Amino acid sequence: MSRRLVVVLFLDLVGWTGLGEDVDPEPLQLLLEQYYELSSAAVEEHGGTVEKFIGDAVMAVFGADRSGEDDAVRALRAAARIRAEVGGLARPGTGTQALRIHCGVAAGEALVTRSSRAGLRVVGDVVNVAARLQSAAAAGEILVNDVAGDLAAAHWTLQPLTPLPLKGKAEPVTALRVIGPAATGRAADSSPMVDREAERGRLIAAYRSVQCDRRGRTVVVLGPPGIGKSRLVRAAVGEFRPQPVAVVGACPSYAPPENAVALTEVLDALTGRAGPARDLVRADARIAAALAALRGAGRGARDDPGPGPGVEEVSWAARELLTAAASAGPVVVVWDGLQWSGPSLLRLVGELAESVRDLPVLTICVARPEPAGRAAWLRALPRCDVLDVGALGPADSAELAGLLVAAAPAAEVQAHGLDLVERVTRHSAGNPLFIRLMVESGRPATEVPPTITAMVGAMIDRLPAAARRLLGAASVIGSTFTLDQVAALGEPVPGEAVETLSAGGLIRASARPGEFCFVQQPVHEVAYGRLDKQRRLDRHRRLAEAGLSPGFHGEAAVRLLRELRPGDPELVTLSRRAGRALLAEGTAALRQRDLPAATGLLHRALSLAVAGADRGTDLDEAGDDAAVAAIRLSDALLLAGDTRRAATVVADIIGNGDADGLDRPACLVQQHLLAVRAGRPAAVPPDRIRRGLAAVAGDRLARCRMAQLRMLIHLGRGRFAAAQRAALVALAHARTLGDEYEQDRLLVALCEIRQWSPTPLAEQLAGGAELARRFAADRFLLVPVLAARARCLALIGDEAGARAALAQAREAVEQLQLTMGGVLIDQAAGLVCALSGDHTAAERHFRRAAGVLDRADHGPGALTLRVQAARERAGRDPAGAAAEVAALLARGSEMDVRGLLLCLSASIRLDVGGPDLPDPRLDEVTALLARTDDPCLRGDVHADLAHACAGRGDRAAARASADAAIGCYAQVGATAPMEAVTACR
Repeated sequence: MSRRLVVVLFLDLVGWTGLGEDVDPEPLQLLLEQYYELSSAAVEEHGGTVEKFIGDAVMAVFGADRSGEDDAVRALRAAARIRAEVGGLARPGTGTQALRIHCGVAAGEALVTRSSRAGLRVVGDVVNVAARLQSAAAAGEILVNDVAGDLAAAHWTLQPLTPLPLKGKAEPVTALRVIGPAATGRAADSSPMVDREAERGRLIAAYRSVQCDRRGRTVVVLGPPGIGKSRLVRAAVGEFRPQPVAVVGACPSYAPPENAVALTEVLDALTGRAGPARDLVRADARIAAALAALRGAGRGARDDPGPGPGVEEVSWAARELLTAAASAGPVVVVWDGLQWSGPSLLRLVGELAESVRDLPVLTICVARPEPAGRAAWLRALPRCDVLDVGALGPADSAELAGLLVAAAPAAEVQAHGLDLVERVTRHSAGNPLFIRLMVESGRPATEVPPTITAMVGAMIDRLPAAARRLLGAASVIGSTFTLDQVAALGEPVPGEAVETLSAGGLIRASARPGEFCFVQQPVHEVAYGRLDKQRRLDRHRRLAEAGLSPGFHGEAAVRLLRELRPGDPELVTLSRRAGRALLAEGTAALRQRDLPAATGLLHRALSLAVAGADRGTDLDEAGDDAAVAAIRLSDALLLAGDTRRAATVVADIIGNGDADGLDRPACLVQQHLLAVRAGRPAAVPPDRIRRGLAAVAGDRLARCRMAQLRMLIHLGRGRFAAAQRAALVALAHARTLGDEYEQDRLLVALCEIRQWSPTPLAEQLAGGAELARRFAADRFLLVPVLAARARCLALIGDEAGARAALAQAREAVEQLQLTMGGVLIDQAAGLVCALSGDHTAAERHFRRAAGVLDRADHGPGALTLRVQAARERAGRDPAGAAAEVAALLARGSEMDVRGLLLCLSASIRLDVGGPDLPDPRLDEVTALLARTDDPCLRGDVHADLAHACAGRGDRAAARASADAAIGCYAQVGATAPMEAVTACR
């Protein structure tokens, strides 16, 4: 049993019911026997199988046991032959009208089975389509569906029809009428050729050596299907100068091995193009008889009842004709498609090449890699005469795809332009034919066109059984696989199967020891598509249980089980396992800030979790899977800057729960968190959240997020000690859960909060050292830790240590291209420079950081940094700084507590020589100071007030403010800023 692309042919006699009314059954039976006989012969000779006869109807299948890339072409040839031969049958009765058939041909995926009782059976919609097309066809007409049309378009002229409303089909079906064989096959030279200069050069050099040395030479051109071997040879032969007598014999894929089509083409072409060969046929009756016998064999019949010329006679005639042709000048003989040749022809080609070694004959053998192993004379060729045609590189693939897209008549193909080029380049594996077919198909580049499916399927069917099984097992694992993984599926891994697949260019060893990969993406997809769904399900489930990409394989198993048995009770358990695996993988990607991967994985996890919840899965201590997946997805979207979708995800999951959303309190908290981050009013009333937490007391994720919400609220109010306590509570919940993702987030948040909290600097430095060890391998998280360390060291007067920490952080920011990390460095560097007295450099750092935040639309943070820059400007340009601070103060409503406090205190400090009157700004500063517990911020404000009082000559007030500043700095051990304010005492 296997799934595969097949071509189904349905035909029946026109007017059979009327014949049955008018004609006696016995002559009708004789007619049926003749009709069955000629139909069977035509189908079988073209490589098909008659699946059944139903009265006057015949159903045949092409590609049921062994696919061929030309299955549709052969099906149409068989249909056309039956149509012609049925017209020659004697019509029983008194009627004189010739008998006619009508025919439908459809290509598509089907399940092919064989059994001792039922024989061959083909199951799938493609059978219905072929039968309906046959019913819709007029007398003498052959209709095909779009897939069959794609497969046969190179060899048959087809006329598109208005989509047909067929019985049993919900939508009209695209159909085409077969007009007849195309005048010529689709010209392979119609598409541009790129990057084959070296290969053409080698063929041209081989011809020149034959021409100059007057000696024969054989060159073999090898490569996988579609790589452009035949096209390359045609192009090179066209460049040979002077032009030789060039003849081509192509081995058909559907002919029996003993077929002499290629030999007949070569000898006929020699007699037609080389005068000496033509004269020899006229002069020698034996040679003429041998040629006539070959032509008769090609038609399947001979007029002479005798045995005819034997193979020896044919070989002799071929040698004589080739020798005669070469006597007049160089001859080039191209044997194309030698992989289809039988042993007799393969041996004859070698004998002919050997017989003309002393004549100017260049023999070019074009084949896939297989024949080289079947013929000793091919294996004996020197390496310089074996030309392996490889895949195009990415740049050349893109160039070819771009040229084809530009030349494509379809407007939609051109409209997709660069995007289509990129996708085709990625999925075509550098195969020129695949590139062309993907562009021409009009299908998405990730979908394998039927033309490629047919080609690859034929290639797979020619493999030994062990190699096919290995390929099928590997296709389930993925585009890369190891032999141990294949063995884990219970599939034997014989060494000869690996060698066969490697030699055939289907797989290759990858950079990792013991790992292999598919060379071409379509091979992977077709091999996978040929497995029946139950086998795919079993293997995906087995791989997931073994821990190999459990999210991917578990999800695939769920999808297949839904398709096969939607009501299967195992679906609940399978969905839960797959969803949790995807959730773990998505969270891991989120920890690494791989946001596209995290978003995709978490979205899939959420879909499975919601489906599982709908089927009644249980909640656990960590909260239900859907809530966790929704929160993680919301985090990923928020990091990616998509705040709208971040909010929608949690709103949707709350909407899927009970009326109040109390069954998912963690999502209610997440809604509130998003609102606070965005500066919007609370999305969810706090009492509703508290009720939700009370309802699910064991939901530690909800409690962890609730503590984070309190942390954010305290930060917004400038209460850093309270924010730190809330963060520690959240961290305790995360540690109880064993949730490394939440712990990472909270540890970094704590590191930043501690900078502004009453935590002593020595304790901050110790905690930072611990975090530096934890995040040593993740420099993205290490940068804020290093920036905080630099700030702490600067505040205790260790300028050298601060600059060393900044240098390490800056290196990471530059190498990882972390824009926002640069803001942290500039903030810390501004403080280091300010404390060391380099106010110009400090101003520069603050302004650069403000510019980055402005561009990122972080208004309050940017304003705070501009205030700090203006404060540093005061030393060199007091008037300019005062004007700048005044302008910033006008935007005080846009600032956070920190920015507004620094701006107010700076405006008071810069108002030197002003009136000695009560300043209303002092009242505002006092009120704001009461709202924050940031010791260094309070110290900076008191220092500004001390300088302002000293400037006004109020020594007592200056001393009081200076003492207050020193007390604030001393609270955390910030010795460096104390020195600057001591002068005001």
